[in-house]
Amino acid sequence: GEGVARWRRAQRGLTRLLSRDVRRLRRLILPQRLQESVPDWIVAVRAVVDDYADASVELAADFYDAERVAARVTGRFTVP
Repeated sequence: GEGVARWRRAQRGLTRLLSRDVRRLRRLILPQRLQESVPDWIVAVRAVVDDYADASVELAADFYDAERVAARVTGRFTVP
């Protein structure tokens, strides 16, 4: 349905933004100082990926909640 299409568009948008932000981090890699600069780049990439993972989880949870409402599922969802 439309909810699924909207969720997929939002996830694709997050993926595009993630790719953009990771590409921008390339400037942290200094060819003349690879051993020193790559570890900092890895830390930065992990932080960006973690941020986008959190956003993706929120999108998925919102989608799931909306689907439950649309299906008239009552009660609180808990992760087993």
